[in-house]
Amino acid sequence: MKLSTKLALLVFLATVLVIISMGTSFYYLSKSFYKDQLQNDVEYRLTAHREVIETHMQPETLEHVIVMEQREAENSFIIFDEELNVWAATHLLSEDRLDRYRKWVMESASFPNGRSDFVDTMAQHIAHVWSFVPLMDNGDVTGYLFIDQDTGIFEEARKNLLVITILMGIITLLLSGVLAIFFSRKITSPLVQARNLTRAIAKGDFDVQLSGRGKDELADLMNDISSMARQLKEYQDTRQQFLSNVSHDLRTPLTYIKGYAALLKEQKVESALVKEQSAIIYQEANRMESLVKDLFQLMKLEEGKIPMNIQEIELVDFVKGVTNKVTLSSEEKRIDMLVSASPCEIVASIDPDQFERALLNLLTNSIRHTEPGGEIELKIEKLEHEIIISIKDNGEGIPTEDLPHIWDRFYRVDKSRSSKQGGSGLGLAITKQIIERHGGDIQIESTVHVGTTFTIRLPISFGNLEIKSRTL
Repeated sequence: MKLSTKLALLVFLATVLVIISMGTSFYYLSKSFYKDQLQNDVEYRLTAHREVIETHMQPETLEHVIVMEQREAENSFIIFDEELNVWAATHLLSEDRLDRYRKWVMESASFPNGRSDFVDTMAQHIAHVWSFVPLMDNGDVTGYLFIDQDTGIFEEARKNLLVITILMGIITLLLSGVLAIFFSRKITSPLVQARNLTRAIAKGDFDVQLSGRGKDELADLMNDISSMARQLKEYQDTRQQFLSNVSHDLRTPLTYIKGYAALLKEQKVESALVKEQSAIIYQEANRMESLVKDLFQLMKLEEGKIPMNIQEIELVDFVKGVTNKVTLSSEEKRIDMLVSASPCEIVASIDPDQFERALLNLLTNSIRHTEPGGEIELKIEKLEHEIIISIKDNGEGIPTEDLPHIWDRFYRVDKSRSSKQGGSGLGLAITKQIIERHGGDIQIESTVHVGTTFTIRLPISFGNLEIKSRTL
């Protein structure tokens, strides 16, 4: 999952929790407020009526109070005497309903200043506010004022409040989701650019620039990565220039050393020591010349200065011809060289000289690291979209920790033996460059004391030429 997606989800979930918490709190607080307001209104009306009736205990006063309560919505107002008989009421009520009211008033008679509460009954679909106050005359109870207030208005407000809360939550969630996606992408965009830049640097492409805007840590990181890329580019250019100059400048003196050593070796010199030392000078000069040539070729390959001479070549015969060139070396170590191929003629578009150099490097490497009496198997396969060439030996193998580095120049698996065996440490690096210039890929699998397998994968088409195959 992308970092921007994680940030967006995190912000969105946090917003959801905040909205749920705030919405729930707002709903219940508002509900409690409306409930208290309704209950306080009922209590206020009863208190006002009691004061008027106790001051003017006359039929006209009772009638006036009844008329006032009849104007209120969805309520039943009753004036009881001290025996809970009905003196007056706003509505004609059934005896069953009156009995429920009387029972509740009797249970609440211990409250000297009256009582109000929300009551649920089977006969009512929603809670009602029941409230009563006693009528007093010289300290004696002369009757009761009772209200049964329907909470329909309150329920309507509660439902509207719930709908408003839900709508506000949905709108806020949508808005927060959009903002979370926008800001998460805006925040992670520099990180994505930095990631792409570091990947390019890891692949050896130092011609990249990333300018960080602002003065935060991300901007500093991007500027530091760009600075690192520039320094690596300068180092790479300096190193390649140095190696190119060294390889070029060494070729002339090596040619003279090798030439004079050859003349000295071929002259009739009586001293055996002189002949032996001349042979050593010639041999080492020859090895150093080979190293310089490899280094020079690798520099040219990396700089892309060696032109590709692409030709259509019958690959099976070509590979067999390359193996013939190492037959003498394999026979000296009694190594069997086996070549197998798909039952079809495969014509490949390759540069024969460069591709031969790559195969020779791999075969020479396998022969060098295979014990006498071993076996090397070279296999060519034609698949639907690619050609696979594998070189498998049962040699000493390569440790797992060394596999990621074998394509590095001058890298040696066994530092103590490689120089004695004559390897320059550049062969595999050159091979990888050649295969990649053909649009292919090379991989390695190896197990210590079991053997090593190099696998070359070439595309069916390369450039404007295509690999052709026909059944024999």
